[in-house]
Amino acid sequence: MVLTKEAIQAVKLTKRFRRCYDAQEVDILLDEIGEAAEEQCRELEHLRSVRMEYNQMKNQISEALLAAQQTAKEMLEQTRNKCNEELGAMQQRRTTLQQEISGLERYKVLELEKIRKDLERLLSDPESDEAAQEAAASK
Repeated sequence: MVLTKEAIQAVKLTKRFRRCYDAQEVDILLDEIGEAAEEQCRELEHLRSVRMEYNQMKNQISEALLAAQQTAKEMLEQTRNKCNEELGAMQQRRTTLQQEISGLERYKVLELEKIRKDLERLLSDPESDEAAQEAAASK
């Protein structure tokens, strides 16, 4: 028997001796009501236990989620810092390489100019070529 208002109202007891109910029927009904009340109390305790476990799990999940969010935030910040450091190093390396390239281009221009002058000199004065060769040989 489930203890509800409708279930209790549906109980029909036999009346005996001037509007008195049969004692045996009343005892049986009280036993059934007592058993139903005990069952509902057990169910209520079980539900309270389940609710407590649910609340504990909910709290654990909330804490884990907060910890995960904090970890993700820290990891993102670390990654951002590392990327910024690497970007700075790359920009510095780029500047250094650009300076090296500029220096090599100046050197190339100077060397080409030297070669051009040497070629002009060699092509314009054949005697100086012989003199240069003799001077180089005597050294």
